[in-house]
Amino acid sequence: MIRRRFVNIVAENYKSGMCSLHRLDVSKHLFYPSTAEAAAAAVYNGGGKAPQAPPIPTLQRLPPPCMSFPRPHTMGFFALVSPRSSEGRILRCSLAGHSLLYDADSDSIGTMPSSQGFTGITPKIISTGQPDALEEDLYVLHDDGFDVLRFGPEDRLVYRPMGRKAWHWESLQRPPFDNIIGSHSVVDGGRTICVSSSPDGFGTYCFHTVEREWWQSGCWVLPFVGGAEYVPEFKLWLGFFPTNPYHLCATRNLSVMEDLIAMEKPPTLHTLSDLDTPKNWSALRFKLLNLGGGRFCVAGVFEEIVGYTEDESDGFSELEAVRPEFAVLTGVELVTDSSSGDAKLEGFQIVSHKSVRYMFMEDRFKWEL
Repeated sequence: MIRRRFVNIVAENYKSGMCSLHRLDVSKHLFYPSTAEAAAAAVYNGGGKAPQAPPIPTLQRLPPPCMSFPRPHTMGFFALVSPRSSEGRILRCSLAGHSLLYDADSDSIGTMPSSQGFTGITPKIISTGQPDALEEDLYVLHDDGFDVLRFGPEDRLVYRPMGRKAWHWESLQRPPFDNIIGSHSVVDGGRTICVSSSPDGFGTYCFHTVEREWWQSGCWVLPFVGGAEYVPEFKLWLGFFPTNPYHLCATRNLSVMEDLIAMEKPPTLHTLSDLDTPKNWSALRFKLLNLGGGRFCVAGVFEEIVGYTEDESDGFSELEAVRPEFAVLTGVELVTDSSSGDAKLEGFQIVSHKSVRYMFMEDRFKWEL
């Protein structure tokens, strides 16, 4: 996977409803030049005692937009195309399935085929492909069906010059469940997609991208919330713990397909990092962006509770007011803990670099890519 230079942010303007694409330089805002400098900064802010994250600076304005898009009521989703090899190709797909591809690196727009129909308001977008594939497949799982955007030979019924490849949509077998998806990830070298319900739902189902078949793995669920990222450099999966305070956690128990088939309980989860947010910050959503080379961006959207108090007698909190929402982007790095060795999962640690806070005053984050 490439080592990314930018985090792509799609922001919606409150007044106009227009969406714009902004590219945040990670070397400037999210990462120190080295892991050692990040660790030294944490020690310095801890006053020589326990390492402590520095105060979070506020980003006064986003970088200049490189592209604007129509109002979001016509928009289904945005997605990064082939994220292992590209960081600037942004797919925009409307609710009706009309698509276009914007390349931020070349500042160009390309046409894309329309999807098979309605894509849903909040579909699950999963990108995966074989290691030697020219482009990754983009799977879209939504309320009305299951589709994939592929780069390859088109439908045999449509005449094309021999050997020609192009982007095209294909409808897939509908998933055999009807509940809300709580978590998802890709396993088996990119060949299998796993999706789980909430703990009291349908359990976990898997979709084989080659055989194109669904099968139920068990009544257990993936121990994450949202999407979990596979980190090939360390052969583990990284994601968020499913309950507050949403620690960064990891597991290796998804690496062997035979074990996944025979699994009867959730994979073992190990906590690697506490995001260390103030108690009066209420998390609305989190997303983990893989930036390559063991580096990640943790994108969180919060609301701040004013007058937060916690009653020690019953454990309940009393709220007085809620301030406008805001986003916090944090650069983190997964490294080997030399003091523990690297033979086990406990031999890894998360090093936090920099964070930046952006208040939702004139616009708000809709997608982080």
